[in-house]
Amino acid sequence: MLKQSVRNRQPTALQGVGLILLIALAVFAGSAFFTLMQKRIGVLSSALFIAYGCAIAWFLLNWYALSFVYTATDDVLRICRAYGKRERFAADIWLNRVEAWGTPEAMKQRYPQAKVLNATRSQCEFEPLALVYRDSDALNIAVIQPDDAMRAHLLGAIRKATGK
Repeated sequence: MLKQSVRNRQPTALQGVGLILLIALAVFAGSAFFTLMQKRIGVLSSALFIAYGCAIAWFLLNWYALSFVYTATDDVLRICRAYGKRERFAADIWLNRVEAWGTPEAMKQRYPQAKVLNATRSQCEFEPLALVYRDSDALNIAVIQPDDAMRAHLLGAIRKATGK
């Protein structure tokens, strides 16, 4: 069984302090802006400020906290989303159901009707790999970023399971 975690680069201590100051500045600026807007739009400004705060939190969670964990055996690839150490199930890909693999662009062009699960991080140095698989009579594409060992294991297991 192979296990790999894919995440964005974490900020250094100085970048972390700068990020905290930037967040505080954004919250104070938003508070001032929505307080001024309260005279024009009333209670709606409070709801907009909450939405603004949620957008900042979503960005920070998505950019700095979210990672993906790939776990592969000879039969299945499991993809989980992880926030810190808490993993949440995203997909199981049975390797004997993989129809094709390649670059994400080529697979999206070849199978435009397929639903795409993007389990990649933008700052990760590994090349993305798209796996087209059949799940309950529908085609899906999982885009992952396996390292060399995981890529070799997956492609070997897919070739063995499908005979391709």
